[in-house]
Amino acid sequence: MAVARTLRQAGVGHIFTLCGGHILPIYDGCLDEGLGVIDMRHEQAAAHAADAYARLTRHVGVAVVTAGPGVTDAVTGVANANAARSPLLLIGGAAPLGLRGLGALQETEQVALLRPITKGAWSVPETRQIPEVLTTAIRTALTGRPGPVFVEIPVDLLMTTLEDRLAPIPARYVHRTPQPGDPAAVAHIAGLLARAERPVVVAGTGVYWDDAARELAAFAETARVPVFMSGAGRGALATDHPCAFAQARGAALGQADFVLVVGAQLDFRLGYGRTPTFAEDATVCMIDCDPVELGRNRPLEVGLAAHTGRVLAQLVEQLPRGLATRWEAWGASLATKEREARARLEAEGASAAVPISHYRWAAEIARVVTPDTLVVGDGGDVVGCASKLVPLSRPGQWLDPGPFGCLGVGPPFALAAKLLHPERRVLLIAGDGAFGLNGMELETAVRFRAPFTCVIGNDGGWGQIRNPQLSFFGEARAVATSLPSTRYDLMVEALGGRGALVTDPKDLGPALERALASDEVWCVNCLLDPAAYRRTGQVSMAI
Repeated sequence: MAVARTLRQAGVGHIFTLCGGHILPIYDGCLDEGLGVIDMRHEQAAAHAADAYARLTRHVGVAVVTAGPGVTDAVTGVANANAARSPLLLIGGAAPLGLRGLGALQETEQVALLRPITKGAWSVPETRQIPEVLTTAIRTALTGRPGPVFVEIPVDLLMTTLEDRLAPIPARYVHRTPQPGDPAAVAHIAGLLARAERPVVVAGTGVYWDDAARELAAFAETARVPVFMSGAGRGALATDHPCAFAQARGAALGQADFVLVVGAQLDFRLGYGRTPTFAEDATVCMIDCDPVELGRNRPLEVGLAAHTGRVLAQLVEQLPRGLATRWEAWGASLATKEREARARLEAEGASAAVPISHYRWAAEIARVVTPDTLVVGDGGDVVGCASKLVPLSRPGQWLDPGPFGCLGVGPPFALAAKLLHPERRVLLIAGDGAFGLNGMELETAVRFRAPFTCVIGNDGGWGQIRNPQLSFFGEARAVATSLPSTRYDLMVEALGGRGALVTDPKDLGPALERALASDEVWCVNCLLDPAAYRRTGQVSMAI
């Protein structure tokens, strides 16, 4: 009861789980406290669903798994949440304290296993400390740079009955006052920007977690500076915002003399902040809630650890007026590149070829996405294509694995999104390989009456790996990367949902509209040309 009561007081509405004897008492408490218990088909999926719950609420998401293999199955989901800055709370059952070290069922060293991929990992030593340890974990997950935490609770502690007064639940234990930037550092950044000739802003995941989209828009509109979004920052400015750019990022960063990185990591997605992705002589400044990120991979002119929204608001006050005219030529040149790249994508998306090309598939998906549609991406090349065409209107509209690149997040992410937002259409864009990892969770969605539409780009293989493999080694030595063109639509029908097989591009739009208008779980299985994406010359190795 103490576990459920602590979670309810923290504002948690659902837990995601797979049953096990070590955690049964937690379920009983959840029933008493009115928490939804969503039982999944795999612990990895439970962790992924809790991750998505955390991202969409900007609060803690909770997965509860049994001891031993339950915890180890969830490790991948925790690692993915760690890379994505997601405050996932994983609660793991454990063998009774009195049997530790004797070879009890499913006994293993769990805290040490989870510690490297969490902000903190604890084992509860006695029943009365359950609320204290859980609230410490929640505070740790939400404070500063968000991230996952782990709490292990031995089953004998869960079975112990205790008066509420002996295990009080702490209150008012999370304090997240947004911290402004140092005024001198803010003034320095403003001065550098005002003197720049070719400035660029990169807005990343930190902008989303700081809920700073409004401040980013105000800053962009004041400075009239090109903004490129990455990670969970996608959608911070709507796709049609005059300062939002996407397709011209390579040209912009390669020519920029000033780059302001706001809440984005200088990792592989941004070429580690180095040449040739960044111009060799570019002045780079960075704002992030996590001081550890400042100066990683590249020296900075200014590195500022603070709330991104507060700093952007400070910059608006510091910037001189009239900057827009200064950068008109720079903005116009990038806008031209943006239009040209968009035109090439639209031309690819107009193909009537059968089998269906990847970009035609993506273009049909883009046409059905409305401002209220929640979109989940789970795959390699197929999701890369879709991300270039799908319009976004707001922050949090697009969910994908994040920088860990973990496939299989799609069905649990979509399930969590629908549970939180039953009034919205939820569209899962999946590769055939990715779908195979957690496709059974569509049965979970059917069972909990959480309808979403899964559209599969079925190109018969692990395309992001197979395409470079073919280029490097040739067809005769291409092994371990092919898949059969499986009838996933029939599989979902067997699980209680609805399915459609699409082989002609003209049938895809109507199939998606029918599925999205339904109150049932749908799988729209689209057969794609395996060679189509390779012919566009955009093959990239996923390393």
